[in-house]
Amino acid sequence: MAEGEKTARSSTRIQTIKFEDLLSKYPAGEMYAIANLGISRSPSSSPILNKPRLKLYCPDDFCSGVRFFDAHQTPKVALTEKWSRLFLHYSCSNCRGRSKIFAIMARWNAVVDEGEAVKVGEWPPFGPQVSARVISIAGQSKALFLMGHRAEIQGLGIGAMVYYRKLIENQKNHIIDEIIRVGRRNHSSEPQIEKLKAARDEKEFKKAVETISDAIPQVLLINGYNPLALLEQALTKGSYAEKDHDALRLAAAIRKILTELAERMARALEDQTDLDEAVNTILQHD
Repeated sequence: MAEGEKTARSSTRIQTIKFEDLLSKYPAGEMYAIANLGISRSPSSSPILNKPRLKLYCPDDFCSGVRFFDAHQTPKVALTEKWSRLFLHYSCSNCRGRSKIFAIMARWNAVVDEGEAVKVGEWPPFGPQVSARVISIAGQSKALFLMGHRAEIQGLGIGAMVYYRKLIENQKNHIIDEIIRVGRRNHSSEPQIEKLKAARDEKEFKKAVETISDAIPQVLLINGYNPLALLEQALTKGSYAEKDHDALRLAAAIRKILTELAERMARALEDQTDLDEAVNTILQHD
């Protein structure tokens, strides 16, 4: 191919990213130039597909966080100028129990001496990870949370808002009951507990939030704010959102606040349990 044609092709090249970023950070459906797609053994041989180590969230109870995932299939794949359809199987190197599967199309662009790839799909699906603790706070409305999460991943902001709103309305009492548990374990005053109980008995979420502005345990405040008030504000703004993009941002904010609230609840109860055990250990060994 003529040098001028190569230059023109290079000037209009698609975005170049790393292969590990394509797999772990980008949704399916777009083609990218991949700087490290192949490993060249020699100038005369076809590059071999690289299988980089990935940092992914592992939901296993043993991990419950970001861990390294390694490709566990050994056959080498030679990259040519023809598109290859491939499945890449990864597993968590920490618990060795959780897997991730990617479906990709890949080829080697000899013009620019660089790989190109498209992520066709993956399982479990791409998107923000769901912690087991936020699922527990969703209670019997777990399906609503998962449907809202799925809508969020697909960019359907208004749909996600509808599911998250229904979830919060359905689980208001359950969420406040868990806040009461934290309050009792962290020695909230009886007037604060009574305010929380009154909020639980209030049918409307907005009115319930208004009654407990000063009753939320300090340990559950998010950046100094009442998490239920933050959720109520997001729901109110979401009801007026006309653009799906705006609704999507609010839906993501609701998911993050719910997740952080669930994590803080769990930590508060766990910390108090550990403290109780420490005190009992001392008192039982005079």
